Amino acid sequence: MPRTPSAPSPLTDSDLLSPPLPAPPPCEVPHFPPVRAGGGRPRLGRTTRRRLLAAGLATAAAVLAGGGSYGAVRAAPATGCPSPAAGGGR
Repeated sequence: MPRTPSAPSPLTDSDLLSPPLPAPPPCEVPHFPPVRAGGGRPRLGRTTRRRLLAAGLATAAAVLAGGGSYGAVRAAPATGCPSPAAGGGR
């Protein structure tokens, strides 16, 4: 005859109000100095970080804005070099 698992019995009020299991006794933890991480470097304040970010963005904007003349300077061949438009390559 095959065995069928029986359904668990529903919880009653007496099950919910039973005393909890006893807790294990506390154990001693040895005292040790706190762990310090981060290298001790002082952190930058919010204002300093914003100023550095603004300076970096201004530098990037200046480089990108000045990039328009880069092509014009590169188009002129250096002294003694043949012009790429002159042909005569291969």
